[in-house]
Amino acid sequence: MTKLTDTQLVILNATAGRDDRAVLPLPKSLKINKGAATTVLKTLLKKGLVEETPAALGDEHWREDDAGHKIALTITDAGLAGLDGE
Repeated sequence: MTKLTDTQLVILNATAGRDDRAVLPLPKSLKINKGAATTVLKTLLKKGLVEETPAALGDEHWREDDAGHKIALTITDAGLAGLDGE
């Protein structure tokens, strides 16, 4: 698996501990601005470690699609497997 940054590992580890596998909200221990967080999350998406899923009512969302539907991020099986190898 590709080498992950400390920030990526913090996000994936926090996410792996959630029953719903939701990436958001990000851990409060991360002290990064919104722009940096967006860059990190886009990188995790490109690597296939997180994926976009329809957001459930009341869930924090990543973005809205063209139709106005809220999109969440969840950790993938590859993301979970990558943590086992770290």
